[in-house]
Amino acid sequence: MTARRVVDEVQEFLQQRGFEVDRKVRFDWLTSRAPTELDISLPSQIKYRLMALHARLGGDWPKLSSKRRHYLRVDLCVDATTLIEVDDTQHFSSARLDSLEFYDGLDHGLNVELYRQLCSQHQESADKYSRGREAVDFPFSGGRSAQRAYFDTTKDFLTVANGYRLIRLPVPNGELTSAADLALEALSIEAPVQTQWLLT
Repeated sequence: MTARRVVDEVQEFLQQRGFEVDRKVRFDWLTSRAPTELDISLPSQIKYRLMALHARLGGDWPKLSSKRRHYLRVDLCVDATTLIEVDDTQHFSSARLDSLEFYDGLDHGLNVELYRQLCSQHQESADKYSRGREAVDFPFSGGRSAQRAYFDTTKDFLTVANGYRLIRLPVPNGELTSAADLALEALSIEAPVQTQWLLT
């Protein structure tokens, strides 16, 4: 099952239980540009950590700061307080594994150890998704994978820094049931024993 289908099903499931779910939400603080250029109130520790990560992944920071600005997509926004991201295989790359070294001491809400395990298991397949593909601020073969890891980390840090909660649903194999269970657990809802959409 594709990540888009998982998002569709999680959205439907949450709406059936009375949650307001928005897939078109945008935030001025969550864009493709360097955060230091957009939010001077952002804690310096986060700014420096993101700059260091960008360099570690081989990025060109001046190009990040000068690139065309666009909003980073959010999979789901629940009750205007919680963001949900569905992470399929391409989110568990070797670059993402490297990014996890920059989380210590910051508020982020990510299960770092779980993501380390998943990256170790799936990085070979994940790296194939972007092999040969470049990005504006990661101008080298495989740069798109590095950019994805950087943007994932940016979301993790900036969401919490701006007063929102972020829930990541790891579904490297498109496992809908595991995504639903994680969403329910994270949102503190008691899951039904059987639900039709979980069985299809």
